[in-house]
Amino acid sequence: MLAGVALVGGIAATPAIAADPFTPKVTVTPSAGLDPAGTKIVVKGTGFDPAANDGKGFGLRVGPAKADVRDRAGKDFQVSRLIKKGAVGSQIPVGDDGSWEYTVTVKAEYVASGTTYSAKTQPFSVFVFGWDTPALTWDSTTPLKFTGLGDPGPGDTAPGLGWGLKQSWRSYITRGGGTVTLSNGAALDTAAPNAEPYPYTWKYGSSTVDSGRGTVSYTGQVTYTFEAHTIWDFTVADPRITFSGDGTGTLAAKVGYAFYGTKTAPEKVRAPSDVVLADLKLKAPAQAGDNVFADIESAKLTAEGAAAFAGFYKAGDALDTGRIVFPGKSGPAPTSSAPTSSAPPTPTTTSPACVLTPESVKQGNLLWGFKQSFRRYVGTGSGTSITASDGVEITDIDKIDGTGPPSGAYRWGFDSAQYKSAAEFTTQFRGKVTFAYPGHSFVLSIGRPKVVVAQGKGKLFADVELKTTSGAPSPPINQPGVELASLDLAAAKTSEGAGALSVAGIKVTLGNAEAFAKFYKVGEALDEATVTLGASCASLPSGSVPGPGGGAGSDDLVPEVKYRPNSALAATGVDGGVWLLWGLVLLGAGTGLMLVVRRRRA
Repeated sequence: MLAGVALVGGIAATPAIAADPFTPKVTVTPSAGLDPAGTKIVVKGTGFDPAANDGKGFGLRVGPAKADVRDRAGKDFQVSRLIKKGAVGSQIPVGDDGSWEYTVTVKAEYVASGTTYSAKTQPFSVFVFGWDTPALTWDSTTPLKFTGLGDPGPGDTAPGLGWGLKQSWRSYITRGGGTVTLSNGAALDTAAPNAEPYPYTWKYGSSTVDSGRGTVSYTGQVTYTFEAHTIWDFTVADPRITFSGDGTGTLAAKVGYAFYGTKTAPEKVRAPSDVVLADLKLKAPAQAGDNVFADIESAKLTAEGAAAFAGFYKAGDALDTGRIVFPGKSGPAPTSSAPTSSAPPTPTTTSPACVLTPESVKQGNLLWGFKQSFRRYVGTGSGTSITASDGVEITDIDKIDGTGPPSGAYRWGFDSAQYKSAAEFTTQFRGKVTFAYPGHSFVLSIGRPKVVVAQGKGKLFADVELKTTSGAPSPPINQPGVELASLDLAAAKTSEGAGALSVAGIKVTLGNAEAFAKFYKVGEALDEATVTLGASCASLPSGSVPGPGGGAGSDDLVPEVKYRPNSALAATGVDGGVWLLWGLVLLGAGTGLMLVVRRRRA
C-alpha cells in the first residue's frame, strides 16, 4: 500500500514534507496590465530555505518558456539572477527566514544574441526554480500580461495533441524521485508556458472529422514508475479525441498499471486497455493554415477514468487542459442529429481551392477489420485479448455483440502515400493489431498494412507475426512486409471532392497462406476495406461499414475446440506419440479449429 502517502488535491506528500516550515511561495506585483514599453515589477519570495538545494540557491528568470529556462547554461532571457544566502554582486540575497525580494523593469520585447523575443508571439513569465538541480520543489511560474499587444496568435498549430494528463500527478512522480518514460511518439512539450513539470505532445495519427463531429487519434506512450510508493508501472498510451459536435467531447486512451504489493507480485494490476478518461469541454475549432486546432477548455475525470487511476483520483476531478490539432478544415456544427447512412459518405465540401494532388496528399486511413469471424472467435474466447497499438484504432464499426475484448473493425493511421490518381496510388498505413488466445497457445499480430492500387486491382501487404507455445508443431512465423492479399476494386464505390478520396467496398482475398502457417486457404475472402486519402486542407469523411460478404462467416463454422496442448497432455509421458496441429484452419468462410492428430506407429 502507499503507506504514508497522502494524495491531497492530486499532489502526494509525505508527512515529513507536510511538516516542513519552509513552503516556497512567489508573488509578482503587478503581473497584469503591464506597459509594453516597460513596467517595474516586484518579485517576492517566502519559504525558501537558504540551506536547501545544498546551499546552491535558486534561479530567477524572466522571458519566454524556452527549453533551457531551468538550465545552468540557459541564456537569452530578459532577466537572469541567482538567489542565495551570502549573495554577491547582482545576486539576490535570501534571508534566514527564507524571504527575498527583487525589483526590475520588464518590457514586452527585447533582443538577445541577435534574436528578438516578443510577448506578442511568446508569452513571458517569471520563472523561479532550484539552481542547477532537477528537483522541482521550488519551481513556480507567474505569467506576465502586457496591454495593447493584440491577438498573440494561435500558438503551436502543428498536427498533434498537447496534453499532460494531470499536472499534479506529474509533480507527484517527479518531485518524489519517480521516473517518467516517453516513447512511441510522445515527447516533452518544453515550449509549453507555465506548466512544469512539462506536459507532453502526442504524435498525430489519423482523423475522421466531418461538420464538427468525429474522432482524432494520436500515438505515444508515457510510463510512470515510483517504486518508493509501490507504483511499479502506470502507462497511458495512444490518446483519442471524440468530438460530439456541440462543444463537448471525450478523451480516451489505453491505460494499464501495476500497483502495491511487490514489483514481482503487485496487488492491483490492469492490462493495457481502452478507457474513456475524461469528458471534455472544447473551445470552438479554428483554422490555422492547413490545420484545425481546438483548445480543451476543461477536462473532467470520468468514473471509468477514476477506476483506471486505481482510485488515486475521484470522478469529476480536473485533468489538464490542452490543444488538439489535426489536418483539415473547420466547419459549422451539424444542425441535425439524424442518423447517418451506412453507405460510403461523400467527402464534405470545404473549399474549391482544396485539391488532392501528388504533392498535397498528407493524411488518410484504412478501415479494415481483417476477418470478422476471426474477431468473433478470439473475442468470445476465454482469457483472450485484442489490442491495437502504434496508430491503429479499434472502432465500433462492424462490432460483434457478446465479446469480451473490443471486436470492431480497425482504422489504421496514415503514414505516407504516393498518389497519382483515384485509380493509382500506394499508401502505407501505421499500427499493429494483436490477437492473443493463451488457451489455444497463440499470439497473432498484423501490422503496418500497405495498399498498392492500379487499374482496378491491387495488393495488400502487411507485417505478420505468429508466436506459438514452445514445442508446438507449427513454428513461429515473422514475415515483415509480406504480400498478404489481392484487392479487387471493380465493385468499389469511389467518392472524390474537396481534396479527399474515398474508395469503399474493396474486395480483399487472401493470397498467401504461408503468412499464417496455412491457417487459411488461398482465395478465402477477408473483410472488405475502405481507403481514404486527403490533402492537408481536407476534412476526411468517416469510414463506411465493411461489406458483409468477406469475413463474417457462419457461427456453425467455428466449432468448439475439444483438444489443445495443456498440462494433462504434458503429464502423459508421450514425448512424440501425439502431436496436435492446433493451428487455425479456415472452414468455408468462417474460422474453425481443425485438430490433426498424428499417432506414432507401433
